[in-house]
Amino acid sequence: MKSAYIKYGVYFVLAALFVLLLQLYFPSPINWDRNFNTQNKDPYGLYVFDRELPQLLSGQKLEKTALSPYEFLSDNNEISVEETTFLMIENYRALDESSFKSLLENVKNGADLVIPTEQFSGNLYKLLDSLELRRYNVNVNKLHFVPKDFSKDTLEIRDTYHTIFKVKKPENHQVIAKLNNELSFISTKYGKGTVYLNSTPILLTNYYLLNENNDFSSFVEGFASILHKKNIVWFDANHPGFDADDQSILRVMFQHKSLRFAWYTLLFGLILYIIFYGKRKQRIVPIIEPIENSSVEYIETVGNLYFQENNHTQLIDKQIKYALHFIRSEWHIPTQNIDEEFKKRLQQKTQAEDRIIKDFTHFIHHFDVQHKYSQNDLLHFNQLLEKLKIDYGTFRK
Repeated sequence: MKSAYIKYGVYFVLAALFVLLLQLYFPSPINWDRNFNTQNKDPYGLYVFDRELPQLLSGQKLEKTALSPYEFLSDNNEISVEETTFLMIENYRALDESSFKSLLENVKNGADLVIPTEQFSGNLYKLLDSLELRRYNVNVNKLHFVPKDFSKDTLEIRDTYHTIFKVKKPENHQVIAKLNNELSFISTKYGKGTVYLNSTPILLTNYYLLNENNDFSSFVEGFASILHKKNIVWFDANHPGFDADDQSILRVMFQHKSLRFAWYTLLFGLILYIIFYGKRKQRIVPIIEPIENSSVEYIETVGNLYFQENNHTQLIDKQIKYALHFIRSEWHIPTQNIDEEFKKRLQQKTQAEDRIIKDFTHFIHHFDVQHKYSQNDLLHFNQLLEKLKIDYGTFRK
């Protein structure tokens, strides 16, 4: 048993070394997915923007929350909407119906709403309808700033974008930036407040903020200047605070790839241990002997009893019953009527002579349990059974 534990320990150490070598010599590929995660250092994460935004704000209060807008506003009724800007970066999933109505009500009362997003679906599509806007798909990659207070007029983007805006009433909207002369960053008055819509949130990601070949800081600085009100509430689904949708005790482990990989390796090892170790320790299943059929012994005992007492009539009666049962069960010949059809099918099955078939059926047909039969009658009937190959004793076994 001790040697088995040592063997398993060696296997575990070898597996750990193998995983370590994989981590050292085969680094993880760069993840180019557009995750817009403030905790993610991938090219299209918002880690750098999340750290730099407080430095770009001039004495303003920045509050981040993982709650939905409806939950946050329900818990903060005393908030001054005239001095508040709501920020949602690629967080359309948090804009449920209740949150959508609550945000628009606060914007109507004087708050600002800033939404940089590539996907306009669900309630964001309703927001476009409320602002009398339409979105279209085009292939463009040059961003032009309309206001002159930006430090750089034109930015050439690595990625090709598809979302631009069309307005029904230009006088109700102010253009901040264009993609190849198509609207991509606009502001619209809504009640006492303002709604800012931007279709290029990717310019806020790590790749563009750390790009040494092309300076995109002007976009971030101009974006931060829009957040001019005293209080800024950033609805960030990846904020490490309270998250109503993630109450798992393993949520920290799943946030890091290495810990996640170690957890899955542990589970896989436990499954292998249970399968192989459990198999070796399984209790031996006892062999249960089938119940022996003692019907033949019983028949032989009863038959010997009748024979010793010279009760040949009862013995013949039992033999006739078992013989007919054998014919029904083994040869599938009905025995209700001992007629010509029965004789014909019995002769086809046994290939016996006609006289034997007739003698057998005659004996059965005229058998009378009230009549006293002799030993010769018993021997005669047994001879008929042998000629017809009716061995109900073997059948019963």
